Amino acid sequence: MAGIIKPITDQERTERQDRVARAVASVRLEGLEPTDAAKAVFERYIAGEMTTQEMAAEIRALNAREFGPIHVSGD
Repeated sequence: MAGIIKPITDQERTERQDRVARAVASVRLEGLEPTDAAKAVFERYIAGEMTTQEMAAEIRALNAREFGPIHVSGD
């Protein structure tokens, strides 16, 4: 799935950790908790193994497998 991407710097790793921490905090404020599978995806992103787009696609795929398609009113 993940393509070959260039190694990230320590600064980028720290920025990725901060972005993930903010996203997880937001989810927790809504009363939810990321699954272990989602946390594993986040760790791969922080480590530089995935791009932001790849991480988002993997999280969407996890959610679709776990919860099925989401229908929005008006669809």
